[in-house]
Amino acid sequence: MDIMNELPPQHFTAVDDLLAFISIYDDRARTDAYLNMLRAHAGDIRNRVCVDAGSGLGLFAEEMARLGAKKVYAIERNPALYELCSTRLRTYPNVKCIQADIRDWQPPEPVSVFVHDFFGQLLYDEDLYVLKNLPYSPGIFLPDRAELWVGSTRSQQLEDGVVTRDVIAHLKGVLVSGLFDEEGLDLQQRVIEWRPGFFQNEITVDVSRLEGDLLYFGLVLKDGEKVMCQAGRCSNWSFVWTPRTGNRFRLKFEPSERGSAVYFEWVA
Repeated sequence: MDIMNELPPQHFTAVDDLLAFISIYDDRARTDAYLNMLRAHAGDIRNRVCVDAGSGLGLFAEEMARLGAKKVYAIERNPALYELCSTRLRTYPNVKCIQADIRDWQPPEPVSVFVHDFFGQLLYDEDLYVLKNLPYSPGIFLPDRAELWVGSTRSQQLEDGVVTRDVIAHLKGVLVSGLFDEEGLDLQQRVIEWRPGFFQNEITVDVSRLEGDLLYFGLVLKDGEKVMCQAGRCSNWSFVWTPRTGNRFRLKFEPSERGSAVYFEWVA
């Protein structure tokens, strides 16, 4: 979904974020994975103070309220999403919707459970670094682990009438999401990870043991050691592709005001 007419910048951002959330909710596998994770942690949620960070329409805040949370703070900075969340959750006395940036909001009481989805297709390319500078320490984060993996395949197995070998050759050094259909791909080697208190922003990776001339990166979300969702299963996180021109690459993330800049290069 794209906005086709000119709007004032603030209005454009509000509506653009709203449309982005609608597309995220279209990923039913992702939504179900989060709901199942919350239900698996019902004992951690019941009678506890919880936060739904970047709550969007409030689906996960609502589920925590149903699971018996003492209090749920649904934090959403986008004004349109905040209004929709407030309307949706107005009948839940244990839910408080707050329009704020999670980076600036200070909870009035200790937080036991912190639910979030700040993951990009390359793990750190959206807002995951927000968690590094929270002004408080929740009891647990849900999810509590995520990894970026890589695999390699032969381009001739995926080429079609449009994305040909010549097209792929022009993409050297470029990371492209959604270039090919994404079923039946195996993630073969872990690249980088996140867990509470552990952040990475640069890594050099040797992929010499992988076979093929085309790399693909895929996100894997975990609840403990259990895989919740991953690229190829949850459409919200596409595989990211690049032609292979070596055996070692460097991947770097630089946090910015919104999201993170991504730098990628092949190295000797």
